[in-house]
Amino acid sequence: MLCIEFSFACPSRIEALTLKELSNQIAALSDEEEGLIEEIIAVEALIETKKTEIIRLAEIITGLELELQDLTKQRIDIEKSIDTKKVLLSERVIYSYKYGKNNVIKLLTSARDINEFITTLYIFRNIMRRDAQLIEALRLDKESYDRIMRKSEEKKKEMQSVKKEREKEQTVLKENLDKDKYLLEKVEQEKANVAQILAAIKERIARIQPAGITLSGEITMVATAYYAGGGGLNGDGVTATGLRARKGIVAVDPRTIRLGTKVFIEGYGEAIAADTGGWIKGNRIDLCFDSLDECYRYGRRKIYVYLVE
Repeated sequence: MLCIEFSFACPSRIEALTLKELSNQIAALSDEEEGLIEEIIAVEALIETKKTEIIRLAEIITGLELELQDLTKQRIDIEKSIDTKKVLLSERVIYSYKYGKNNVIKLLTSARDINEFITTLYIFRNIMRRDAQLIEALRLDKESYDRIMRKSEEKKKEMQSVKKEREKEQTVLKENLDKDKYLLEKVEQEKANVAQILAAIKERIARIQPAGITLSGEITMVATAYYAGGGGLNGDGVTATGLRARKGIVAVDPRTIRLGTKVFIEGYGEAIAADTGGWIKGNRIDLCFDSLDECYRYGRRKIYVYLVE
């Protein structure tokens, strides 16, 4: 095959767009869109749940802080009570020291009668009992204070830890939500672009639809023209598939359009991809004409090549 054409750099390969493939792509994007919407709804619901839980935990922490404030007040009261009892105990110690064992014996033996003896003995017994009670009360008050404060602090730390964990989970969920919304936006945009491409192809096909054939897709290509006559300058006129070169035969890159594929070109008519060429790469196509004059008149142009079903 001898190509009569203008020289230019080979463009990159592009893929044909069929109506079926575009429709399938829109359906797939719709499924992906629906899945993302469902995921967004689920994540938003989970975020709302976490938000409610965080509010609840914050209220619990506030209650614990109020409880700790109340416990602090109780602690101050207990410390005052402890100080008071310490003073009383000191007074008892001083009294015991002042009225030591010998003095106690003297007081008992100096009683004028049995009634005075019993009364004195009863007084000392009560003093000793009160001392013991004061010491035990101090110990119980201290233990009670330590226990209550420790449990409240532990509960507060636990709630703060849970709240922090929920806030962390909420942050991750919000990040995932932002990603899903971004992906949804991209999918919606891609779906709109594909739908727009599909609509444009359908519109072009409807405008040039020839009778008796069905067009199923299109590919944008750069077209040139060639004439393959018999012998001499024009070669032997046999295509890469063994067919005789004539109008209705086009040369293509088999990686872009398979050999044997039927196509339709506005202004040229129905054709079959049955030839190849050294310069025919990617989105290049070479149309065979019956004369050199037709080739020169056609020149080089950008066209839509429609696939015949």
